[in-house]
Amino acid sequence: MPDYTLRQLEYFVAVAEAGSVTRAAASVHLSQSAMSAALADLENALSVQLLVRHHARGISLTPAGRELLIESRRLLASAADLRAAAQGLGTSLSGTLSIGCFQVVAPYLLPELLAVAAEKLPKLYLHTTETDLAELAEGVANGTFELGIGYDLVDDARLRRWPLFSLPPYALVAGSHRFATRDHVDLAELAEEPMVLLDLPHSRDYFQSVFTAAGVSPNIRYRSTTVETCRALVGRELAYCVLNLRAAVSTALDGHAVAVVPISGTVPSLTVVLLDAVAARPTRRASVVADLCRNLFASPPNT
Repeated sequence: MPDYTLRQLEYFVAVAEAGSVTRAAASVHLSQSAMSAALADLENALSVQLLVRHHARGISLTPAGRELLIESRRLLASAADLRAAAQGLGTSLSGTLSIGCFQVVAPYLLPELLAVAAEKLPKLYLHTTETDLAELAEGVANGTFELGIGYDLVDDARLRRWPLFSLPPYALVAGSHRFATRDHVDLAELAEEPMVLLDLPHSRDYFQSVFTAAGVSPNIRYRSTTVETCRALVGRELAYCVLNLRAAVSTALDGHAVAVVPISGTVPSLTVVLLDAVAARPTRRASVVADLCRNLFASPPNT
Protein backbone atom coordinates (compact mmCIF):
# COMPACT_ATOMS: atom_id res chain seq x y z
CA MET A 1 0.00 0.00 0.00
CA PRO A 2 1.29 3.52 -0.75
CA ASP A 3 2.43 5.50 2.27
CA TYR A 4 1.17 8.81 0.88
CA THR A 5 -2.42 10.06 0.95
CA LEU A 6 -4.78 11.70 -1.49
CA ARG A 7 -5.00 14.63 0.91
CA GLN A 8 -1.25 15.15 0.61
CA LEU A 9 -1.57 15.11 -3.17
CA GLU A 10 -4.40 17.66 -2.97
CA TYR A 11 -2.19 19.94 -0.90
CA PHE A 12 0.72 19.48 -3.31
CA VAL A 13 -1.50 20.44 -6.28
CA ALA A 14 -2.83 23.45 -4.36
CA VAL A 15 0.72 24.66 -3.62
CA ALA A 16 1.88 24.08 -7.20
CA GLU A 17 -1.05 26.07 -8.58
CA ALA A 18 -0.81 28.88 -6.01
CA GLY A 19 2.98 29.16 -6.24
CA SER A 20 3.12 29.69 -2.49
CA VAL A 21 2.66 27.53 0.60
CA THR A 22 1.03 30.44 2.41
CA ARG A 23 -1.54 31.13 -0.32
CA ALA A 24 -2.27 27.42 -0.78
CA ALA A 25 -2.77 26.90 2.95
CA ALA A 26 -5.23 29.79 3.08
CA SER A 27 -7.15 28.43 0.07
CA VAL A 28 -7.76 25.07 1.80
CA HIS A 29 -8.22 26.59 5.28
CA LEU A 30 -5.10 24.96 6.72
CA SER A 31 -2.28 26.43 8.76
CA GLN A 32 0.96 27.08 6.96
CA SER A 33 2.84 24.79 9.33
CA ALA A 34 0.39 21.92 8.73
CA MET A 35 0.65 22.43 4.98
CA SER A 36 4.46 22.42 5.11
CA ALA A 37 4.42 19.25 7.22
CA ALA A 38 2.10 17.48 4.77
CA LEU A 39 4.36 18.39 1.87
CA ALA A 40 7.44 17.20 3.71
CA ASP A 41 5.68 13.91 4.52
CA LEU A 42 4.79 13.49 0.84
CA GLU A 43 8.39 14.09 -0.26
CA ASN A 44 9.63 11.63 2.35
CA ALA A 45 7.07 9.01 1.29
CA LEU A 46 8.09 9.34 -2.36
CA SER A 47 11.80 9.81 -1.62
CA VAL A 48 12.04 12.75 -4.01
CA GLN A 49 12.18 16.53 -3.74
CA LEU A 50 9.12 18.09 -5.31
CA LEU A 51 9.46 21.75 -4.39
CA VAL A 52 12.17 24.37 -4.10
CA ARG A 53 11.38 26.92 -1.40
CA HIS A 54 12.45 30.49 -2.17
CA HIS A 55 12.57 32.83 0.81
CA ALA A 56 9.85 35.48 0.40
CA ARG A 57 9.35 34.40 -3.23
CA GLY A 58 7.15 31.34 -2.92
CA ILE A 59 8.04 27.98 -4.42
CA SER A 60 8.99 26.43 -7.74
CA LEU A 61 8.63 22.84 -8.88
CA THR A 62 11.56 20.53 -9.45
CA PRO A 63 11.51 18.43 -12.64
CA ALA A 64 10.14 15.54 -10.55
CA GLY A 65 7.55 17.90 -9.09
CA ARG A 66 6.34 18.93 -12.54
CA GLU A 67 5.90 15.29 -13.51
CA LEU A 68 4.14 14.43 -10.27
CA LEU A 69 1.79 17.39 -10.68
CA ILE A 70 0.44 15.90 -13.90
CA GLU A 71 -0.01 12.45 -12.37
CA SER A 72 -1.51 13.89 -9.17
CA ARG A 73 -4.21 15.73 -11.08
CA ARG A 74 -5.09 12.54 -12.93
CA LEU A 75 -5.13 10.42 -9.78
CA LEU A 76 -7.30 12.94 -7.93
CA ALA A 77 -9.75 13.05 -10.83
CA SER A 78 -9.99 9.26 -10.83
CA ALA A 79 -10.46 9.25 -7.06
CA ALA A 80 -13.33 11.71 -7.40
CA ASP A 81 -14.85 9.45 -10.04
CA LEU A 82 -14.61 6.47 -7.69
CA ARG A 83 -16.21 8.47 -4.88
CA ALA A 84 -19.16 9.36 -7.09
CA ALA A 85 -19.64 5.74 -8.16
CA ALA A 86 -19.45 4.54 -4.54
CA GLN A 87 -22.17 6.97 -3.55
CA GLY A 88 -24.52 5.25 -5.95
CA LEU A 89 -25.20 8.27 -8.10
CA GLY A 90 -26.00 6.14 -11.14
CA THR A 91 -26.44 8.34 -14.17
CA SER A 92 -26.50 11.51 -12.06
CA LEU A 93 -22.89 12.62 -12.19
CA SER A 94 -21.57 15.00 -9.56
CA GLY A 95 -18.38 16.83 -8.76
CA THR A 96 -16.36 19.18 -10.94
CA LEU A 97 -15.03 18.79 -14.46
CA SER A 98 -12.44 21.28 -15.70
CA ILE A 99 -12.71 22.26 -19.38
CA GLY A 100 -10.39 24.57 -21.29
CA CYS A 101 -11.69 26.38 -24.35
CA PHE A 102 -9.97 28.51 -26.97
CA GLN A 103 -11.04 32.09 -26.34
CA VAL A 104 -12.25 32.65 -29.91
CA VAL A 105 -14.66 29.71 -29.99
CA ALA A 106 -15.79 30.00 -26.35
CA PRO A 107 -18.64 32.52 -26.89
CA TYR A 108 -20.09 30.34 -29.66
CA LEU A 109 -19.90 26.96 -27.88
CA LEU A 110 -19.66 27.26 -24.11
CA PRO A 111 -23.08 28.86 -23.45
CA GLU A 112 -24.88 26.00 -25.22
CA LEU A 113 -22.71 23.37 -23.54
CA LEU A 114 -23.28 24.86 -20.09
CA ALA A 115 -27.02 25.26 -20.65
CA VAL A 116 -27.50 21.66 -21.81
CA ALA A 117 -25.21 20.30 -19.08
CA ALA A 118 -27.17 22.21 -16.43
CA GLU A 119 -30.34 20.51 -17.65
CA LYS A 120 -29.00 17.00 -18.22
CA LEU A 121 -26.27 16.85 -15.55
CA PRO A 122 -27.52 19.17 -12.79
CA LYS A 123 -25.15 17.81 -10.10
CA LEU A 124 -22.04 18.19 -12.25
CA TYR A 125 -20.22 21.51 -12.17
CA LEU A 126 -18.33 22.41 -15.35
CA HIS A 127 -15.42 24.68 -14.49
CA THR A 128 -14.51 26.45 -17.74
CA THR A 129 -11.39 28.45 -18.59
CA GLU A 130 -10.99 30.53 -21.75
CA THR A 131 -7.42 30.63 -22.97
CA ASP A 132 -5.18 30.71 -26.02
CA LEU A 133 -4.32 27.64 -28.07
CA ALA A 134 -0.86 27.06 -26.61
CA GLU A 135 -2.10 27.26 -23.02
CA LEU A 136 -5.09 25.09 -23.93
CA ALA A 137 -2.84 22.35 -25.30
CA GLU A 138 -0.49 22.52 -22.32
CA GLY A 139 -3.37 22.56 -19.85
CA VAL A 140 -4.94 19.42 -21.32
CA ALA A 141 -1.58 17.66 -21.50
CA ASN A 142 -0.63 18.44 -17.89
CA GLY A 143 -4.03 17.65 -16.40
CA THR A 144 -5.18 21.19 -15.60
CA PHE A 145 -8.09 20.56 -17.97
CA GLU A 146 -9.67 17.13 -18.38
CA LEU A 147 -11.08 18.24 -21.73
CA GLY A 148 -10.29 20.99 -24.19
CA ILE A 149 -12.13 22.57 -27.11
CA GLY A 150 -10.26 24.55 -29.75
CA TYR A 151 -8.94 24.78 -33.27
CA ASP A 152 -6.75 21.96 -34.53
CA LEU A 153 -3.73 24.22 -35.01
CA VAL A 154 -1.34 22.93 -32.33
CA ASP A 155 0.62 19.78 -33.15
CA ASP A 156 1.18 18.06 -29.80
CA ALA A 157 1.72 14.30 -29.55
CA ARG A 158 0.48 14.37 -25.94
CA LEU A 159 -3.07 15.14 -27.10
CA ARG A 160 -5.90 13.09 -28.57
CA ARG A 161 -8.14 14.93 -31.02
CA TRP A 162 -11.75 14.31 -31.98
CA PRO A 163 -12.95 16.53 -34.84
CA LEU A 164 -16.26 18.23 -34.08
CA PHE A 165 -16.87 20.34 -37.20
CA SER A 166 -15.02 22.27 -39.92
CA LEU A 167 -15.28 25.96 -40.71
CA PRO A 168 -14.44 27.46 -44.10
CA PRO A 169 -13.18 31.05 -43.96
CA TYR A 170 -15.37 33.95 -45.05
CA ALA A 171 -14.90 37.66 -45.66
CA LEU A 172 -16.66 40.03 -43.28
CA VAL A 173 -17.42 43.42 -44.82
CA ALA A 174 -19.42 46.46 -43.77
CA GLY A 175 -23.14 46.32 -44.44
CA SER A 176 -22.68 49.22 -46.87
CA HIS A 177 -19.77 47.55 -48.72
CA ARG A 178 -20.19 46.99 -52.45
CA PHE A 179 -19.69 43.25 -51.90
CA ALA A 180 -22.14 42.96 -48.99
CA THR A 181 -24.85 41.32 -51.10
CA ARG A 182 -22.55 39.11 -53.15
CA ASP A 183 -22.91 35.31 -53.09
CA HIS A 184 -19.13 34.99 -52.89
CA VAL A 185 -15.94 37.00 -53.29
CA ASP A 186 -12.45 36.23 -54.48
CA LEU A 187 -9.78 37.43 -52.05
CA ALA A 188 -7.97 39.02 -54.98
CA GLU A 189 -10.90 41.46 -55.23
CA LEU A 190 -10.19 42.63 -51.68
CA ALA A 191 -6.40 42.63 -51.89
CA GLU A 192 -5.98 46.39 -52.14
CA GLU A 193 -8.48 47.19 -49.40
CA PRO A 194 -7.40 47.63 -45.76
CA MET A 195 -7.78 44.50 -43.66
CA VAL A 196 -8.06 43.93 -39.90
CA LEU A 197 -6.26 40.75 -38.84
CA LEU A 198 -7.35 38.60 -35.91
CA ASP A 199 -3.82 38.59 -34.57
CA LEU A 200 -3.44 35.58 -32.29
CA PRO A 201 -0.67 32.97 -32.18
CA HIS A 202 -1.40 30.07 -34.56
CA SER A 203 -4.47 31.90 -35.90
CA ARG A 204 -2.37 34.49 -37.70
CA ASP A 205 -0.43 31.69 -39.42
CA TYR A 206 -3.68 30.06 -40.49
CA PHE A 207 -5.00 33.29 -42.01
CA GLN A 208 -1.72 33.73 -43.85
CA SER A 209 -2.22 30.24 -45.32
CA VAL A 210 -5.66 31.31 -46.55
CA PHE A 211 -4.17 34.23 -48.48
CA THR A 212 -1.26 32.15 -49.70
CA ALA A 213 -3.69 29.57 -51.10
CA ALA A 214 -5.50 32.38 -52.91
CA GLY A 215 -2.23 33.85 -54.22
CA VAL A 216 -2.92 37.16 -52.48
CA SER A 217 -0.90 39.42 -50.16
CA PRO A 218 -3.32 41.19 -47.80
CA ASN A 219 -3.10 44.87 -46.98
CA ILE A 220 -3.13 44.54 -43.18
CA ARG A 221 -3.98 47.96 -41.75
CA TYR A 222 -5.25 46.96 -38.30
CA ARG A 223 -4.69 44.11 -35.86
CA SER A 224 -6.73 42.92 -32.89
CA THR A 225 -6.75 39.98 -30.52
CA THR A 226 -10.56 39.89 -30.24
CA VAL A 227 -13.20 38.99 -32.79
CA GLU A 228 -15.57 41.73 -31.61
CA THR A 229 -12.99 44.48 -32.15
CA CYS A 230 -12.42 43.13 -35.66
CA ARG A 231 -16.17 43.15 -36.31
CA ALA A 232 -16.48 46.69 -34.96
CA LEU A 233 -13.74 48.01 -37.25
CA VAL A 234 -15.45 46.32 -40.18
CA GLY A 235 -18.80 47.83 -39.23
CA ARG A 236 -17.18 51.28 -39.15
CA GLU A 237 -16.09 50.75 -42.79
CA LEU A 238 -12.42 50.88 -41.80
CA ALA A 239 -11.48 47.43 -43.06
CA TYR A 240 -12.64 43.97 -44.01
CA CYS A 241 -11.76 40.84 -42.07
CA VAL A 242 -11.42 37.09 -42.67
CA LEU A 243 -12.99 34.90 -39.99
CA ASN A 244 -14.38 31.38 -39.61
CA LEU A 245 -17.08 31.25 -36.94
CA ARG A 246 -20.24 33.13 -37.81
CA ALA A 247 -22.15 35.28 -35.35
CA ALA A 248 -25.92 34.92 -35.23
CA VAL A 249 -26.35 38.68 -35.71
CA SER A 250 -25.40 40.93 -38.61
CA THR A 251 -24.21 43.86 -36.51
CA ALA A 252 -21.09 44.62 -34.48
CA LEU A 253 -21.40 45.33 -30.76
CA ASP A 254 -21.79 49.04 -31.44
CA GLY A 255 -24.73 48.41 -33.78
CA HIS A 256 -23.03 48.96 -37.14
CA ALA A 257 -24.04 46.51 -39.86
CA VAL A 258 -21.69 43.84 -41.14
CA ALA A 259 -22.15 41.19 -43.83
CA VAL A 260 -20.76 37.70 -44.33
CA VAL A 261 -19.51 36.89 -47.84
CA PRO A 262 -18.24 33.37 -48.62
CA ILE A 263 -14.79 33.18 -50.17
CA SER A 264 -14.61 31.53 -53.58
CA GLY A 265 -11.93 29.07 -54.65
CA THR A 266 -10.12 26.42 -52.64
CA VAL A 267 -8.96 27.78 -49.30
CA PRO A 268 -8.07 25.87 -46.11
CA SER A 269 -10.76 25.39 -43.50
CA LEU A 270 -10.37 25.26 -39.73
CA THR A 271 -11.42 22.24 -37.70
CA VAL A 272 -12.77 22.55 -34.17
CA VAL A 273 -11.64 19.59 -32.07
CA LEU A 274 -12.28 18.07 -28.68
CA LEU A 275 -9.05 17.31 -26.80
CA ASP A 276 -7.91 15.08 -23.99
CA ALA A 277 -4.54 13.76 -22.84
CA VAL A 278 -3.11 10.62 -24.40
CA ALA A 279 -1.60 9.58 -21.07
CA ALA A 280 -4.82 9.98 -19.08
CA ARG A 281 -7.59 7.45 -18.59
CA PRO A 282 -10.78 9.49 -19.06
CA THR A 283 -12.94 9.74 -15.97
CA ARG A 284 -16.61 8.86 -16.28
CA ARG A 285 -17.45 12.56 -16.03
CA ALA A 286 -15.10 13.39 -18.86
CA SER A 287 -16.47 10.60 -21.06
CA VAL A 288 -20.07 11.70 -20.56
CA VAL A 289 -19.30 15.36 -21.26
CA ALA A 290 -17.17 14.44 -24.28
CA ASP A 291 -20.14 12.52 -25.73
CA LEU A 292 -22.36 15.51 -24.97
CA CYS A 293 -19.98 17.79 -26.88
CA ARG A 294 -19.88 15.46 -29.87
CA ASN A 295 -23.68 15.36 -30.00
CA LEU A 296 -24.14 19.10 -29.50
CA PHE A 297 -21.49 20.22 -31.94
CA ALA A 298 -21.98 17.83 -34.83
CA SER A 299 -22.35 20.92 -37.04
CA PRO A 300 -21.10 24.52 -36.81
CA PRO A 301 -23.20 27.06 -34.86
CA ASN A 302 -25.17 29.75 -36.70
CA THR A 303 -25.08 27.99 -40.08
